[in-house]
Amino acid sequence: MKTVLDKNRESRCRVLVICNDGDYFLRHRLSVVTHLSSIGVIVTVISGGDPIPADRIQGWDYIHVRIDRFRFNPISDVALMVRTARAIWSLKPDVVHLITLKPTVFSGIMSIISRFLHGHPKRILITLPGLGRTMSRSKGTSDRRYPVAAALTLLTFWILARFNCVQFTFETKHDFDYWAKRGVANNKNSSIIDGAGVDPARFYPREISESGSKTKIIFASRLLKSKGLEAFLMTARELAGRPDVLFIVAGAASAEDPDAIRPEYLRQLNEIQFLGQVKEMAPLLRECDVVCLPTRYGEGVPRILIEAAATGLASIASDHPGCREIVEDGITGQILCATSDLEMSRKLSAAIIGYLETPNRLKEHKHAACRHFQSRAFNQDACVARFTELLGVS
Repeated sequence: MKTVLDKNRESRCRVLVICNDGDYFLRHRLSVVTHLSSIGVIVTVISGGDPIPADRIQGWDYIHVRIDRFRFNPISDVALMVRTARAIWSLKPDVVHLITLKPTVFSGIMSIISRFLHGHPKRILITLPGLGRTMSRSKGTSDRRYPVAAALTLLTFWILARFNCVQFTFETKHDFDYWAKRGVANNKNSSIIDGAGVDPARFYPREISESGSKTKIIFASRLLKSKGLEAFLMTARELAGRPDVLFIVAGAASAEDPDAIRPEYLRQLNEIQFLGQVKEMAPLLRECDVVCLPTRYGEGVPRILIEAAATGLASIASDHPGCREIVEDGITGQILCATSDLEMSRKLSAAIIGYLETPNRLKEHKHAACRHFQSRAFNQDACVARFTELLGVS
């Protein structure tokens, strides 16, 4: 016989979240799940990558699966489909929230099949924080790196977009337009949300600026060539003799990632201060002056640039749609356009020297960055509220 507690649990809304990487989920999507749990929603998270530590799982359930993020793998991809089907069958979620490309392709297919078989989920929300490597062009060419995977992804998205129960979220109008041209996105089934948002109670400017100290330039992202780390290192090497600047690198990368620059190599470099993975970015950013992200990665609005603006740092970034959403060229930082790491390094050096030789300009950009953050819906609460609304549990 069912108790009152059992009946109450059965009547509560259920959300199943599937993300390709646990670390990415914790950094970018945890706030939404935490909020859903706080208002009584039953949430289960399935993710790949490294297992999420037990002390980070609070108020929601967690299932770890193997997801090969860097290639199509028949074994793990089929396993993801099977695990998705089992989770939907047992949990009977009202909503499935799919985050990034691979969960959308494989878990998206199973979500539609499950809906036809037993009525769950009632709604599918797909969040695409950028085009990723699969849909991005190869460096210096008009060809895709993974043409077969890109074709499969496009076909799956086109099919998913035919169902009224499916909604998409993008982080930039550029990405929305990209998928709109391919018959996936439209004004009825898609929304644009400015990144994952950051908490202004944690990310805020330091009260007193240090005088006479070195200008600190930080690269804080995954340690990937496509994130522009090579160009950053070339710049640090070129300006290593200057006593008024310090180059800092913080971040981590999967050992399986073919695009990664290994931490062991970075630890040997004298021209940078390598910190590895930093759990608390806010205090570190308050000690810095400029965030640098010369990325060519197919991402949405880079979180590090939002964190930089909230903390009152100037940003130097590549001419990328996501970067342009948060960096106002010549006002809150500098946007650089380059076709190679060497060209980017030269422009990056010139931009940094410009800041070193005109400190008032750097100060103006830092203040303007904070004002820009406050004027836009980049804060965490706004993003959480929007996702809660789209999930239909507000």
